[in-house]
Amino acid sequence: MHHNVSNVWWLAAVLGLALAGCGSDSTAPSGGRPAAGQIAFWSDRDHGAIGEIYVMNADGSGQVNLTNNPADDAYPVWSPDGSKIAFYTARDGNYEVYVMNADGSGQVNLTNNAAADYYPVWSPDGLKILFETVRNGDGYPEIYVMNADGSGQVNLTNNPADDTHPVWSPDGSKILFETYRDGDGYPEIYVMNADGSGAHNLTNNPASDFGAAWSPDGTKIAFHSDRDGNSEVYVMHADGTGLVNLTNNPATDISAVWSPDGSKIAFSSSRDGNEEIYVMQVDGSVVTRLTNGPNDRGPVWSPDGTKIAFFSFHLQQIYVMNADGSGITQLTSTGSNSSPAWRPR
Repeated sequence: MHHNVSNVWWLAAVLGLALAGCGSDSTAPSGGRPAAGQIAFWSDRDHGAIGEIYVMNADGSGQVNLTNNPADDAYPVWSPDGSKIAFYTARDGNYEVYVMNADGSGQVNLTNNAAADYYPVWSPDGLKILFETVRNGDGYPEIYVMNADGSGQVNLTNNPADDTHPVWSPDGSKILFETYRDGDGYPEIYVMNADGSGAHNLTNNPASDFGAAWSPDGTKIAFHSDRDGNSEVYVMHADGTGLVNLTNNPATDISAVWSPDGSKIAFSSSRDGNEEIYVMQVDGSVVTRLTNGPNDRGPVWSPDGTKIAFFSFHLQQIYVMNADGSGITQLTSTGSNSSPAWRPR
């Protein structure tokens, strides 16, 4: 199984985590640079099916189009210090990874390759960027790393199978990723050193293992797997030991995300008949439903842990709520909106 790269922007829009701006678009924030607590997001409101990257304040005000280009611009990710945004775009005829300043100025192509490059991920120190690419010519994505200015592009995975969705450890020394390299048709979660060495299988199960996420202290990894016959949220130690099924429910449980203090995990579940956002303690106890909409997905914690953003797949709009589920507020109202990212504190 390998990526349909022509649909990458749509996958980012549909599967990406959500938080976006509200009501009508307005002028740029004063000073030209977003304030702490702002959110970058994807929206097709200006060009129909073609997306742009926007930014807004955390209350949905000040929605501004940062990219303003008649091509697909997708998947915004903030640098750790909040001064820059990386994204990928088809404006040069194929997908490339770009970076821009937080106000949309200084847009630069970092990858400059004739093949598709997409899904940038900043290192915790902001000095490097991981990305996926099919430049090896076999149609299968590999994971590359480069310096934040685009120099020093290196293939970390070098394997004739899908290697996707890299995630840096909090200290930047390790990288989690998903791969089909075991040949059984199912993805496994692997870990490797930041230089690509020492890659090994953490999950080792003839089932699909997806969505790996490091705990804030780097000691545990949450993910979802269908190894018990349906998708459940699991947690394991960083070395793959100590596996525990946290959800244990005959419904689909996916998209686990740790709270910034590591005390809770938010996730999406269809256990009440349609997909909703839930939260639980990190041991799987005290499970609480937070939303009650037609199809709510992609929870994302605010940097201070007081809010959770999500999007309605049914309505293609972005919402925010308090971490206990109260105060649900719709932030966007026009077009399809997704792929948001909170600005770091």
